[in-house]
Amino acid sequence: MADHIAEFWQAFELETGEKVEARSEGNWFRDGGNPAGHEGLLILTDKSFRFKYVADTPRPYMNMDISAEHEDESEFTIARSEIVSVQTPKKGFFSWLTGRGNPHCSVVAHDKHGEKTYEFSVDISTGLVAALRKGWPAATVAAIH
Repeated sequence: MADHIAEFWQAFELETGEKVEARSEGNWFRDGGNPAGHEGLLILTDKSFRFKYVADTPRPYMNMDISAEHEDESEFTIARSEIVSVQTPKKGFFSWLTGRGNPHCSVVAHDKHGEKTYEFSVDISTGLVAALRKGWPAATVAAIH
């Protein structure tokens, strides 16, 4: 199994020409899309942040088994240079009491119409959000209350 995972990520890096810094399974909540979100991969590379839809086939890219659902194909790629801010949930003392699954986070980025917000949920323990936050000055990283 580990060989399949390594092969998947090697192929991804060859295809994109980018080095993966962090990754996680997660959901992207696109405007007008499925309210439950679109399931796939959230990937931070040396050049971009992206959501990659992966069809409901056996998933060799992670060690976790996630449910296979039929979804419309949808993806996004944001150049790291276009990211304006990263917003993550504020961690409070009692946050563990009110936790309901993976927290929603947002990335605001420049696009052809000004700025666009990309909302997603991700397991914080994967390190993807920490890596994403580390890439921007503290002034651009906000906590969602």
